[in-house]
Amino acid sequence: KDPSPVDTDSTGTTKKDYILCSIVEGPLKNDGDNKDIKTLSEWTNFCAFCFSYKPSPPPASYFRRHYDNDPKKDASLIRVAVDPISNEIVSSVRIFRRRISSGGNDARSSNSIEACGIGEVCTHPNHRGQGLARILLHDAIRIMELLEGGGEVGEAGRDEITTVSCSLLHASPSLMAVYERSGNYKSVTTRWSVVTINSSFLTSTKSITTINGDELTYNIRNASFPDDTTSLRPIHAKYSEQRFGGCIIRSDQYWNEYVSEELGDSLFILVADSVEGDEGSFSGIVAWLSIRSRGGENRYQLREFGADTEHITTSLALSMLLKFAFHAEQKKKNPTSAVEEVGDAVEESLELVLPSPILEEVQEEKGSNKKEEEKIKFIDWDAGIESDNDVGWMYRPIVHRGSMSNDEKEENVEDKKYCNDDVNISIKEWTNKKGVEHLIWPTDSF
Repeated sequence: KDPSPVDTDSTGTTKKDYILCSIVEGPLKNDGDNKDIKTLSEWTNFCAFCFSYKPSPPPASYFRRHYDNDPKKDASLIRVAVDPISNEIVSSVRIFRRRISSGGNDARSSNSIEACGIGEVCTHPNHRGQGLARILLHDAIRIMELLEGGGEVGEAGRDEITTVSCSLLHASPSLMAVYERSGNYKSVTTRWSVVTINSSFLTSTKSITTINGDELTYNIRNASFPDDTTSLRPIHAKYSEQRFGGCIIRSDQYWNEYVSEELGDSLFILVADSVEGDEGSFSGIVAWLSIRSRGGENRYQLREFGADTEHITTSLALSMLLKFAFHAEQKKKNPTSAVEEVGDAVEESLELVLPSPILEEVQEEKGSNKKEEEKIKFIDWDAGIESDNDVGWMYRPIVHRGSMSNDEKEENVEDKKYCNDDVNISIKEWTNKKGVEHLIWPTDSF
């Protein structure tokens, strides 16, 4: 926590000295000794200023909410550079503690990966070109190499992995080369597709209520936390965590404190009153969904989805939840309209961006039988499918140096010598665009 000066590095990039320090949570005493200590409020205001150029700029409360709702929040992992003359924050990097799945495995086995994300990277316009973001990135990597622990309160088995094995971040196309050159991060392709939603699906008030000829009753409602967590967590573990590499492994605390606040009233739950399954009748939560506006007024992204595929098909879950979610979005734009009138107000086709593996599930179900084809008419297949892959997620292994001798810490030790082999194999599979599919739900982005 002691502030440290940043001198001109070996490349001579910096033009002046700055102070590196961590953020503190609480208010400071006015005793004159806090010149080089910065608070959360100063940091959130700084981030809001730096991102004010965006079309819909996030306010300071956005960054504060992201911090407050994070079960693994740690103000000391927010690193900033301070101008010693103005005593103001001029650059920022935040480290996020997460556990991710290696994919294709039991996500709660030893193949899960303790990771640190990099986010909220920004520099004041007047201090760009000084190499501050690169210096803070190297500083963050050094911190990750020494981190231990990081478990959440009440989560079983957290002592199995105590050191960070991997770092990840999401970069814009213009900055990917910078992170690869400065931090040895490698890009991973996440496959996304764009489909057109059938307009008749949006205007129709008829709901799909039959499966295999059996009349069923479904209810759609907003999620309720913490009551729904015991149902959502195991479905998410099977539907996403065990399938996709990089997928954030969610604890009860993460669902209750982070997901609930991030999605709010946009998270819709599909509840079945009675569904016949392999083990007899079933009633309870079978799927959930959240969408968000993305890339234009008539384009939406599947921000969050999960389905208990033992009791419902992906096609049926998507069709019912999407209609409800689209109507809710239109209702926000036309708050005086009745729900059944909202679909008629949609004059232009709506597009949906969704993970390609999930679209491929729907396509497989489409060809299974005619009854399934009736359930997936919410997609206008004649309009075609557009690829919209995301290559912005980047990874690098982390060398744990806590057990090294002082001489080894000073040496340029190769990452693979101290890094978990499973981590190297997993990242190689994702970066080679083969093997395990990579997916981080937008809900979990940082």
